[in-house]
Amino acid sequence: MRYITAFLTLLILGIVFAAPPKVISTLTGKVIGVTDGDTVKVLVNRQTVKVRLEGIDAPESSQSFGTKSKQALSKMVFGKTVTVKKTGEDRYGRTLGIIMVGKVDANAKMIQDGWAWHYKKYNDEVRLAKLERSARQAKRGLWADANPLPPWEYRARKRRPSNPPGTKFWLNTSSNVRHNENCEYFKNTKRGRICGPNDGKACGRCGG
Repeated sequence: MRYITAFLTLLILGIVFAAPPKVISTLTGKVIGVTDGDTVKVLVNRQTVKVRLEGIDAPESSQSFGTKSKQALSKMVFGKTVTVKKTGEDRYGRTLGIIMVGKVDANAKMIQDGWAWHYKKYNDEVRLAKLERSARQAKRGLWADANPLPPWEYRARKRRPSNPPGTKFWLNTSSNVRHNENCEYFKNTKRGRICGPNDGKACGRCGG
């Protein structure tokens, strides 16, 4: 009986933690800007509301797939009237929310199509975790890269100096991606040249 009780407790806790975040209010407006693959600007009653998409984390603009992720979200929401299911605010004061374009959940769609990670640090939804696993297995979007660098790790690397003075860099002139000398792609692309630490976009693996 004790084991059954423990199992049921864990099951209940799992259901609670896996549940979608609580919606505290609903906003309706037109998307007038897309900052990147997880942040948009919505015009609500003549006021601009910056919305950070709940439960996802997209590649940074300077990362591999950053531009494609932004383009994917733009194609889905830009210029359209959307419903924002507000779940809270982040530490920067941005509205956290689920963006609905008609019946399409844009947050989930970004993960499903492989243009964003499930942001597990702040969201425990089983649904989103399953969508990420499916996208990864199908090699959709950013998962075409065998080992893409999560944006939260990329940001952490940017906050600390990862390339000591004297580090050499290689620019893939076809993709405009920069690799440092510890990267497997350093001097290992069809087209490229030695470059500086600020040329091109940083590699999603080595951080450039």
